[in-house]
Formats: sequence, C-alpha cells, structure tokens
Amino acid sequence: MSTFTAKFRVWNPAHPEKVEALEATVDTGAAFSWISRARLERLGVTAARKMPFRTIEGRVLDRDLAAVYIASDEYSAPDVVVMAEAGEMEVLGAHSLEGLGVAADPIQKRLTPTIMLALTAVVKK
Repeated sequence: MSTFTAKFRVWNPAHPEKVEALEATVDTGAAFSWISRARLERLGVTAARKMPFRTIEGRVLDRDLAAVYIASDEYSAPDVVVMAEAGEMEVLGAHSLEGLGVAADPIQKRLTPTIMLALTAVVKK
C-alpha cells in the first residue's frame, strides 16, 4: 500500500481557541494517531494515561495518551492520541480516521468520506 500525507487540525477541548494545523503520514496500520508531545503541550494538552506499544523491531515503548479534538476539512471528532516523543513520526491512525468518518484512498492519495459499518443485533421477543 502506498503512503501519503493528509492535513488536519488538532486542539485541546478545554481551549478550543488554540488550534494547530499539521500534515502527517496516513497510517491505517496504526491504531492511534501519533502527534508531537511538544505540539500538544503548546496547546495545553496533558497526558491522561500511559499505554505500551510494540515497535516493528519488537521493542515495547510506553507512551502517554491524551484527549484532543481533531478535524479534517468539515469533519471533526473527539479523539485519543499518542503523545509522540522527539524524533518520532506524526501519523494519522485508524482510530482518528474512523472517528472522522473518512477512509484512506491510497490510489488518489487523499481522505474520502465513507459510510461506516454498523453491527446491529435484533432482540427476539
């Protein structure tokens, strides 16, 4: 699958007047988006908890997670992102994409609105 970048915005839900625009690699294989800790701290975002992540080399990294809002074009959503440390890539992951209701189109290298899947259960009476 080819990679591409997408532009989006991020802000602290407690201070929505402070917004940062960024461009990150779209990575549908990443569960969470990774956004620079320095960028998030400029917005006043603080860590909510830690979570372990396994790298492709097999190492385990403990990283902070934080609650933010993200937006791409006219779509916005609350999200949980990883606070990426210095030298780590910023990526837009599957959790963010699904929250925004968009899908990665690797052919046209852009995000496109999509209809999300729903699992429904019928209760028998």
